[in-house]
Amino acid sequence: MNNSGKQLPLQWIAVVIVVVLLGGMTFLAGFGTGFGTGRVTAPEGVVSAAPPAPDRADRQVGPTPAAGQTELSAGELPKKFDLVWEAWDALEEDFYGDLPDTPEMVGGLVTGMLRAAEQETEDPLERERTADEVVAAVLTVLENEYGELPDVDKLTYGAINGVMFRLGDDYTYLRSPEEATFFNEGLNGSFEGIGARVAEAEEGGVRIVEPFEGQPAWNAGIRRGDIILAVDGKDVTKLQLNEAISLIRGPKGTKITLSIKSPEQEPRDVEVVRDRIQVPVVEHKILDNGLAYLRLGEFSAPSTDQVRIALDEMLATNPRGLILDLRGNPGGFLRTSVDISSEFVPDGPILIERFKDGNEEVYEASGKGRALAIPLVVLINEGSASASEILAGAVQDSGRGVLIGEKTFGKGSVQVPRELSDGSQLSVTTARWFTPNDRQINGEGLEPDIKVERTDKDIEADKDPQLDKAIDYLLNLEQPQSQ
Repeated sequence: MNNSGKQLPLQWIAVVIVVVLLGGMTFLAGFGTGFGTGRVTAPEGVVSAAPPAPDRADRQVGPTPAAGQTELSAGELPKKFDLVWEAWDALEEDFYGDLPDTPEMVGGLVTGMLRAAEQETEDPLERERTADEVVAAVLTVLENEYGELPDVDKLTYGAINGVMFRLGDDYTYLRSPEEATFFNEGLNGSFEGIGARVAEAEEGGVRIVEPFEGQPAWNAGIRRGDIILAVDGKDVTKLQLNEAISLIRGPKGTKITLSIKSPEQEPRDVEVVRDRIQVPVVEHKILDNGLAYLRLGEFSAPSTDQVRIALDEMLATNPRGLILDLRGNPGGFLRTSVDISSEFVPDGPILIERFKDGNEEVYEASGKGRALAIPLVVLINEGSASASEILAGAVQDSGRGVLIGEKTFGKGSVQVPRELSDGSQLSVTTARWFTPNDRQINGEGLEPDIKVERTDKDIEADKDPQLDKAIDYLLNLEQPQSQ
């Protein structure tokens, strides 16, 4: 493809980018954490290091043109472009609400110019070359400002995170090599940290979904619904969830200070001593009333075998019913969820996986499960997510059992981790999944058949009204009448 017709307009846009970056706005403070995004923090020292910017009339222009290109300068920019600065100043002076932060403002300016160029020429820009030109322009500015580039790793990860943010998908993101190690450890059933399942808080920060009872976070008084605002004094409200988690985790025996905001309370500092966290995977027992109880903590690598062993042990006692506890279970491997669901659902689909091209794959029950006929109750709450919702949805849609508790989290997407050359890992959403009856879970969650709440006061008082209801339901379940 001959790009000569685009060469000059694209270089002109790159020049305008340099003009903007050298202007009165402190865009440099944000670029290192993601081009066009304000959700990740700047590299240390960048904000304070920026010298006062020159007046617009005194701005200097880079970058150096490549061989064969025409060099442009600020004086050659169309006079009409002054309207941009007029509009920019008007917004700063008069806009009623809060303006987006500088990276988003400048990112919008650049995006608007590129879109306008495509619409005017009716000729889409080549994505890779356009990115190269824009990145080169920004790197030139950074070198001009600081004399040398800031930490290249931070710039690189920041640029990737900026693109990820533009996708609008919380589950497509980059893990650094260290974060990838943490993630893989978690799926293997253990890690070192504070002992809690977490999610991204709506207003920023880290929301505690489920603290593991008897482990560091719980012992320090941290409870479900608490929000972590800072870690050792570092604000995490603008960090992506995986970045915040990497700060929270750490070696066993080390201390960490968390700034915690509990509902309707002022923030407080809580000191936690990290420990080796054994993620609760399977707990099982026969209750005094003759019912079997099985708690599944996650759908990790060891889960399937542990569930099968537990079922074999309990079913050998001929229990009257089975309670499957998925509360606080954040999910795990898709294949594991299908295998474990097949232990309870006798036949038919477990889930429908649907891809962006419209193709779909239906995962069927194996028909070889151990607990296919025993009366069944599944306990759920807002901490039940992803693979937990696959199992609960299959049970509910097939009529195999009853869901008791609270509405589930609502994560109905599939991620595939892709390892990059430096050991970092890109988590990419590749599909959405739906229940056997084609119900969407993503952003919706599952409603229980019988709603029962369990409060923090109940937990502290060692009361479990959800479990009590499950027991009552199974004990009073009418047995089929013989004909």
